[in-house]
Amino acid sequence: MEGKDYYMKVNFTSNEQLAPDEIEVMVSAAEINGDVLNLMQQIQNLTPPSTTLPITLEDRVVLLPISEIILIEVFGTEISIQTTSKGYTTRGQLKKIHARLPHKTFIQISKSALINIEHLEYLEAGFSGNMTAFLTNNNRVSVSRKYLPELKQILGL
Repeated sequence: MEGKDYYMKVNFTSNEQLAPDEIEVMVSAAEINGDVLNLMQQIQNLTPPSTTLPITLEDRVVLLPISEIILIEVFGTEISIQTTSKGYTTRGQLKKIHARLPHKTFIQISKSALINIEHLEYLEAGFSGNMTAFLTNNNRVSVSRKYLPELKQILGL
């Protein structure tokens, strides 16, 4: 980091909630400034973003192109993933899958669903303040009021 001299501590903390191939880096500082933002960007650039989402289907692992994923929904412990070509069902937790996807593209719209905003065609007002998201390939899903402000912010509304 340029400019000032900084005292930097580096610590390791084990986190059993992370997948074996997952690393989470936390940057802490007294305040956010250009040097902190620069450091965060350098860390982010160390690994290119993945273009696929590996999922386990019975006896094999399938690599789904992230750009083709339209909608991800959870029903109990089953995860349903709709892509531009077909649907997949696997087991897992929505938050763990969300952590492996780009957060600017995949937005949580309810307690049980994520959408790829690149596949969002339009939103329509529904009952009691909810909205319905209409996605490519005739997929549609309800957007709960709790998650609507974040979706609107990302869409620039």
